[in-house]
Amino acid sequence: MLNINETGLHKLFRDFHTLTGISVVLLDKDGKFVMGYPAKKGASFCNTIYKDEHWKSNCKNCDRINVEACRKNEKTMKYLCHLGLTEVITPIFDSNGIFGYVTFGQILTEDTADEIRKSLKRKFDEQAFPGISDAIDAIPIKSVAQIDAGATVLEAITAYILSNRWVTPGKSGFIRRMDMFIENNLENNITVEDICNEFHLRRTNLYGIARDYLGCSVASYIRKQRIFHACRMLRETDESISQIAERVGFSDYCHFSGVFRKLMGISATSYRKKHRL
Repeated sequence: MLNINETGLHKLFRDFHTLTGISVVLLDKDGKFVMGYPAKKGASFCNTIYKDEHWKSNCKNCDRINVEACRKNEKTMKYLCHLGLTEVITPIFDSNGIFGYVTFGQILTEDTADEIRKSLKRKFDEQAFPGISDAIDAIPIKSVAQIDAGATVLEAITAYILSNRWVTPGKSGFIRRMDMFIENNLENNITVEDICNEFHLRRTNLYGIARDYLGCSVASYIRKQRIFHACRMLRETDESISQIAERVGFSDYCHFSGVFRKLMGISATSYRKKHRL
């Protein structure tokens, strides 16, 4: 399980896709899908052949082999999948090792695109896989130089994700319980003492947990959680921003606006316009 800043990652992945036309995906340490952009899991071609258990199994086995290779090499890899499509994967790691991957793929290279498309259409017919011909034609084509440039940008994205702590190793069971406590008490003033009393902890123990798992003080984490839930409400509800501010524990709208802008880099109004579902 990964702890992720979904809002930040969504924007970053969206910008990568806008720039390159290539879908990008975040995987956990076991190679399991966490999130991606566009949001639909997998490319159209891959989704189509996944309906057949044989090909689904082959694809998953190919993914496992290359995730394991990336884990062993601890560096960005470019490779061909079992059907000849180009993919790139780069690891996310800290001092304790790899805990996730960012990847893009399901791409044809300009020099082999025609040949591989013909091969795929011979292998997958319309009767068994309705819509497969259009899905094959929709597979993006890039030059080798473009794919290599994308791989370099992917490494830069990974470094940016790490520096902002937008992806961190999975939370401990305690952190997940603390998140639930914060969520259930968003409208209230939550103090370190409140959390210590709720979970029967000494302050020193709580501070140690914060150091090991949160990367910030308990007070800062509570503030981030308030803004995290505010972002969700801005995306998913029609409530006014002042109402949302109160719901996540800010009695002073100006204070909420200042904290939101500091943490998210934009105003709550601008965030809603960009990310409204």
